[in-house]
Amino acid sequence: MMIYRKGFLVAILLGVCVLSEAADPGVTVGRTRYPRSLDSSVGGKPVKMVLTGAAMRTKYSFKVYSIASYVQEKVAVRNASELVSADVPKQLCLSFERDVDGDALSESFRDSIGMIRPAPAFAAELATLTRYMKAHPVKAGSRIWLSYVPGVGLGCQVSGAPELKIPNVALAQTIWEVYLGRKNLGVAIQSGLTSHLSR
Repeated sequence: MMIYRKGFLVAILLGVCVLSEAADPGVTVGRTRYPRSLDSSVGGKPVKMVLTGAAMRTKYSFKVYSIASYVQEKVAVRNASELVSADVPKQLCLSFERDVDGDALSESFRDSIGMIRPAPAFAAELATLTRYMKAHPVKAGSRIWLSYVPGVGLGCQVSGAPELKIPNVALAQTIWEVYLGRKNLGVAIQSGLTSHLSR
């Protein structure tokens, strides 16, 4: 069963984490500065997260969104494959460089996931995600936080909106494969999202 979580703190209106702006110079991609560490909430539990890297997603040479990858602090991951398979709290933050309507955004997600798991895989889950994105279109400066919740599934939150929770671990795993797996959205994105891993 898919549910919307309505109770969320004012402190996370711009995402599902609290950014330590002053103490952390962070990494800047496009218009967004991503901190190297942050205090987050995954599956309703506080988690200290560290940046694994950041990159820019483009389409037809236009900048669409920057993206940063975070994983639970002190988890040993050395490369993209280990980051994909790690069954630990992890997050992707998409920060948009331009307005994207709900139809275009949901279609992009469906197509990207379809590269890994073609239809009809995740049909019900993607229908729920589509309804959520159509209800919460993104503007330039908006963020979407995608959370991998171990043993539960996917959390998706557009800034200023309630979080959508989809209890399907395989779907959450597939989203990480879209960016970091063998059939990814591009070498530059995969490399960027792992550029801060200790090897």
